[in-house]
Amino acid sequence: MKRAELARHSSTLGFTPRDAVRWLAPAQLGRTAVRVVLASVFADFGDKRELEGGFPGYELDLERLPVPGQPAQPVVRDLGLPGAGPDAAGAERISGAGDLWLDFTADLGDGFDATYTVASLLAEESLRVDGHELHRGQVLVLGGDEVYPVAAPAAYEDRMVGPYRTALPGGRSPRGAAVLLALPGNHDWYDGLTSFIRLFTRQRNIGGWRTIQTRSYFALRLTGGDDSPGWWLVGLDSQLGQYIDEPQLDYFYNTVTTRLLPGDAVILCVAAPYWVRETEDENAFRQVHFFEQDYLRRRFNRRAGMFEDTGASVRLWLTGDLHHYSRYEETAPGEQAEGSPPPASGADPRRTQLITCGLGGAFLADARWLPAGVTLPGSSPRQGRRFALAPGTFPGVAESRQLRGRLANPLTPFWLPLRNPGFGSALGVAHMVAALTLWTVFSAFRGLSFVDSLLSLKAGNTGLLALTIFAVPLLLLLLLVTLGTALGLAREPRENGAGFTVARGALWQLSALGAGIAVVLLLPWPAAWPPFLTLALVLAFIFAAGYAAGSEAFAFFILRTASGEVASWAMSGQAVEDHKGFLRIRIAPDGTLTVYPVAVDRICRDWSLGETGDGGLRPVPADGLPPLRLFEPPVTVAREGFLP
Repeated sequence: MKRAELARHSSTLGFTPRDAVRWLAPAQLGRTAVRVVLASVFADFGDKRELEGGFPGYELDLERLPVPGQPAQPVVRDLGLPGAGPDAAGAERISGAGDLWLDFTADLGDGFDATYTVASLLAEESLRVDGHELHRGQVLVLGGDEVYPVAAPAAYEDRMVGPYRTALPGGRSPRGAAVLLALPGNHDWYDGLTSFIRLFTRQRNIGGWRTIQTRSYFALRLTGGDDSPGWWLVGLDSQLGQYIDEPQLDYFYNTVTTRLLPGDAVILCVAAPYWVRETEDENAFRQVHFFEQDYLRRRFNRRAGMFEDTGASVRLWLTGDLHHYSRYEETAPGEQAEGSPPPASGADPRRTQLITCGLGGAFLADARWLPAGVTLPGSSPRQGRRFALAPGTFPGVAESRQLRGRLANPLTPFWLPLRNPGFGSALGVAHMVAALTLWTVFSAFRGLSFVDSLLSLKAGNTGLLALTIFAVPLLLLLLLVTLGTALGLAREPRENGAGFTVARGALWQLSALGAGIAVVLLLPWPAAWPPFLTLALVLAFIFAAGYAAGSEAFAFFILRTASGEVASWAMSGQAVEDHKGFLRIRIAPDGTLTVYPVAVDRICRDWSLGETGDGGLRPVPADGLPPLRLFEPPVTVAREGFLP
């Protein structure tokens, strides 16, 4: 059964499977715009992270989880409830001398088919991918944007909680519950983080995954201990690009900074790939660099009144936000010079890795614009670190170009008005109103009615008028594009401001409107027809032209925009549900970390209902789970990197 049919069983499933968000549908655009504006105002005047300073600041402990039915750690330990002792009967231990597995996914709470496919794969005890046996993560990290289009309790339940709870029911895992940690993205902040806090900081289960964090950020020692170095997992809440708040810094100082040992390695999860945005905004990386330097690489010794090195380093950066897979790899000190050849990918495990994987369920985005290399601040103002883009990026340049072009192809289901219900109709109405208004004014100056003015042109040079109406907007658009430099416009469109972008879009639409009016003028309208019939047919034709030609013009306007928010609509407007993925990470007993970037080329769209084991029902893929592959060969990261 398809998603729509599955939604009829919502009372049995406990949630309603939702379709993927249609981002350019007019109604959706309006609702999202309002919430984004409100979120921006809230970010300026009411940072909820400050309130989190009053939340519990416990040190999260991977060594022990409470028995089922009790509040989650560390509350049960501190309150002295039954089973709270370190050797309590029934306590679960999910780490030990063997391999420790982690899963990372981000940008997940969108359409049911894509989100539930990824959740079902994450719930499997093990996956066989390109010859590698990959065990389910004992820790699942959600890297941001757990819901779309905006945060709300019902949206979380239908688009994220319900699918994940159903994919891994509480009693399905023989190894017991796995830990779930979540980081908020910009869409989680669109209700001021209210729903996120209620969902992820109350230490409750989501199916077989158990939430343990008490704030919108987290820190967890994965391996090692008080006298031996190991791996840390740190999640930073950067709240729509704002400054890191003091309660958050105090939390990390007390739970991480003061406990770091020489040789400790950190997996740092952030809400966006600030290393890429550094190429557009020189301040984009400033906050996370400050955190890395002053809270992870060094700490302030309050007794000595000065900073001291911790001996720890961030070895792996993880993020989502951009819905593609990409990896930047650190170049060795001898390769730092500009113009040096790129390093052999994966050849040296001492290289720090910057990985973006925002393929948990939301629409696929292109990666054609990624720079070949980035330079980030180092441990001193004069020392920079260079990173090169690895070849496993998906989608690549050629794939991105092919995928983007479908937005303007009426022969595919990804054509702009087909993929976004109401978009073509809204343009058709807009063109119809504009044509009616313009022609009414034109007719009034001639002292004729709408229809009489139309019919009277047949005696004159109608072709010249039609050509003028059609050609003038195109000539203005051509002038704006080809002579932009002479007119003082920058090569980068967004540097010219919103006015330039709006002018280009308006000229594209005027060209489409002019084409529709020109055809109307050239058609042989019989004078014997009733005026109301002629008027109705003219407006119907203008509506159809607005729907088709207006949509096509808007699609070309998007595709001809090189970068920025408008350029991103080429992929968000298609809502591509295939091509998903996640990261499966293994930490070996010797401290070596290996990243397996798992790709899902085709999601499941046909479902049947199976039993959960406790009398409930859950969707299962009618044809089994989809085939998997790796975006690129496994990436190995050593616990210690290059010497500073």
